[in-house]
Amino acid sequence: MRVVICDDHHLLVQALATALGDVGITVEAAVATPEDGVRAVAMLNPDVLLIDVNFPSGSGLDAARQVIAKHPGTKVVMLTGGDSPEPLRDALEIGVAGYIRKVQRIEGVVSALTQVAAGETVIDAQLLSRARSGHGAAPQRTAIDDLTPQEERVLQSLVEGCSTRDIGQRLNVTHSTVRTHVQSIFVKMGVHSRLQAVALLTREGLIDRMDDIHHDTG
Repeated sequence: MRVVICDDHHLLVQALATALGDVGITVEAAVATPEDGVRAVAMLNPDVLLIDVNFPSGSGLDAARQVIAKHPGTKVVMLTGGDSPEPLRDALEIGVAGYIRKVQRIEGVVSALTQVAAGETVIDAQLLSRARSGHGAAPQRTAIDDLTPQEERVLQSLVEGCSTRDIGQRLNVTHSTVRTHVQSIFVKMGVHSRLQAVALLTREGLIDRMDDIHHDTG
């Protein structure tokens, strides 16, 4: 795996680079600004961009958005030092593959990168729970509010009992893309299987909404 690290905290970057190197992950570049992060991805085409959410100048989210749009072969994992769920909602909206806290052990960051490189989505569970609940804000969020339109279509197909092959043919995407969407759906909904997802949709009264998605997409 080849990684670009973008963070202005030099001690953290050094620790991460050492830990990643110890497990055979190559750090292609370590940069300190979002702009340099985008440029490094364009030049090096890494497997993963690991980028901070907040910088003294510039936005990690803006950089992530650019990378996801222009370099789909590079997955984006965001690091946060805060507890606010708001940046997580924005990150989920643009399609990051990971969103993790800096307070966890270095080994946890390494594990998250390994999972993301394998096609999984890794989101901090506590922040995800707060984002879904709205953290006291109104209106109440539902289990599928953080899904992208494509993930909603995949979920509808899951509810209908479609296989990975069926979903790929229906949406004209590859099997690996379907699996990535399914993993992301499960992480965002806080479930571990199709059965749990359907049960959660039923409890929250969202089955009718899924039917609406089916009718809208034909």
